[in-house]
Amino acid sequence: MEVSDDFLIGGDELFHEPRFVNHYTFMINDYIPNIEKPIAFFLSCSKHKPYNKSPYRRVFHAMLNKKLALRDLSQIYTVSEPAIIVPEELDDTNITKYEFPPNKLKEKGRIIFIERLSILLPKLIHAHKYSFYILPKHHREIFEKALKIIVENENKSKLTEKLLSSKVKYAPPLTYNLPKVREIVEITLKKNKLVGYLTSEE
Repeated sequence: MEVSDDFLIGGDELFHEPRFVNHYTFMINDYIPNIEKPIAFFLSCSKHKPYNKSPYRRVFHAMLNKKLALRDLSQIYTVSEPAIIVPEELDDTNITKYEFPPNKLKEKGRIIFIERLSILLPKLIHAHKYSFYILPKHHREIFEKALKIIVENENKSKLTEKLLSSKVKYAPPLTYNLPKVREIVEITLKKNKLVGYLTSEE
């Protein structure tokens, strides 16, 4: 892993920075997902870094803790250009020391983002029983294009369209509709007989 603490600012060229290339290689080859956490949430990166200190994340954590009682059972991943995916345990490392404005993402960078994401996601999806991607339009489109590639390569990913549709669910960003996010999570877990994970704090 690259140890420089320099704050990096840029666009597509950051995908080729050693810090982020090394991080992606680590995620592919060495990162071990916590399989004891049955639920994964894929959230968008933000201008507030580290991500776990952002106002959005504080609201999200409160929902998991107080409304759903799922925090200890949940793994949070951040979908990020140029880091691709950042597990929550790496939020306070140099991987989040960057600024990549969305308008700096051009077509070449977008292709790299989708390709790398499609290679990494199967490992993470397989590690958890259920995954929810709670992303705004920009990241949702990229995430879903990666999912499409995964299905097209199901022999390699071991994820068919049917399996993906049962394991991976979309929910709107909390800033749009917090009750809807909660409803989707609850319905999915109850439908799949994971109701024991939930409390009845109404």
